[in-house]
Amino acid sequence: MVLLWGWKATLSGAAEYRSDLIAGTLVSLVWLGVSAVPSVVLSLHSDGAGGWTLPRLMYLLAIWYLMDAIMWIVVQPNVGRWGEEVRTGTLDAVLLRPVHSLVLCSLRTLGIQDTPKLLLALGLAVLAVVNGGGPPSPLAALGSVVCVVCAIVLMWAFGVLTSYKVLSQVQFDATFMLHAGLNLGRVPVPLYGQVLRVLLTWVIPVAFISTVPAQVMFGMASLWMVPAALGITVVAVTTVIIVWKRELQRYAGAMS
Repeated sequence: MVLLWGWKATLSGAAEYRSDLIAGTLVSLVWLGVSAVPSVVLSLHSDGAGGWTLPRLMYLLAIWYLMDAIMWIVVQPNVGRWGEEVRTGTLDAVLLRPVHSLVLCSLRTLGIQDTPKLLLALGLAVLAVVNGGGPPSPLAALGSVVCVVCAIVLMWAFGVLTSYKVLSQVQFDATFMLHAGLNLGRVPVPLYGQVLRVLLTWVIPVAFISTVPAQVMFGMASLWMVPAALGITVVAVTTVIIVWKRELQRYAGAMS
């Protein structure tokens, strides 16, 4: 309920600045067009490298763009404020509220100006699936949707993991790792070298951010990747909860 109140307040504030939403939509369109250039170039200079035809690359781009939207709508507006809130002491008041501190600290506000990205990503995904011949089965489509949901949760988890140390080390900033990982996801992971493929799939699961949902949608990967995505997501969320609790024990508060 507290989260809903916070989101309503954010929406009400954004409604007063409709011009910002229009500007955000235009910027999102330009950014999506620029992001599509590498995929178009790759498709024009290769014969569907590894099965990655243009529609499949566009679907992967749609998923990647959705993850970019999640980063700027959910992750950055929240975790990006932690350092300042620790320095000013405003985090103390947030931690005292009767809501799980991790949920409230990481989800209480939204970056409304980037919400057009959600519709653009959805539209591009639909066009890509239609032009790509569609999934081989309804199960593959469902599996892809499940993988996308897992990817959204992973983006949130990665955001927390790259910022949580700021509670005890106020100058700590590893958000560049989040941006780097997301940008690596713009390219299908199977197109990287063997070592990077293993690293970006099973060590730092970048593949599950965009590549795996696209592979499952078009039958390029076995459906067992769906439970794998669920398992990795559970591990990531569990890790986030554990490190957050430990970091809170080290947090002294601005008034200490």
